[in-house]
Amino acid sequence: MKTLQTSARKVRPSATENAGPEHDYSADIAILQRVGQRDVAAFQELYRKFSGLLYSTIYRVLNDHQDTEDIMQEVLVQIWQKAHVYEPAKGKPLTWITTMARNRAIDRIRSKQRRSKLNDGFENESRVVQPEFVDDTSDIVIASERESVVQNAVLDLTPDQREAIQLAYFGGLTQSEIAERLHEPLGTVKARIRRGVQRLEQSVRHRL
Repeated sequence: MKTLQTSARKVRPSATENAGPEHDYSADIAILQRVGQRDVAAFQELYRKFSGLLYSTIYRVLNDHQDTEDIMQEVLVQIWQKAHVYEPAKGKPLTWITTMARNRAIDRIRSKQRRSKLNDGFENESRVVQPEFVDDTSDIVIASERESVVQNAVLDLTPDQREAIQLAYFGGLTQSEIAERLHEPLGTVKARIRRGVQRLEQSVRHRL
């Protein structure tokens, strides 16, 4: 896959594709089917054809160039891994690809929101339990101590809880993606994350 991504980056991105009424969707289907057969040349052709559209689709959601570049690489890998499951009867290749890109971008926003909420919760606990941390305390010392407390608290989780939380808050995966990766029911993953976060909060409060 490293070779594949390196090859793709060497191809200059195209402009956003305008799929008008004369657009040949059969050619797109053929390219995607070849990608599903692990045809690297077909993947490069797909990249040339749709990279501009992918970028603009993701950027409209994230409005950040660096995040857009990151998500675009993730989407390209996802296309390479899942092209073999694409079914032409269920939609055009263009729709399948842009929907995948949009969903991935939305997942990134949700992941950032979850991380921000978790960090804010830890910071609030620190302020409540340790009122002596006033403004004239070194920010570096506070950040270092808080990071150490959180890391140790994560180690106190059960292996299942730790894995689920790391995938959700630090890996940027949705709960559905975590369930798929771990081959566990969605309800089990949700409960695992909920109990893990509760245990983290208790552990951080105790340590502080």
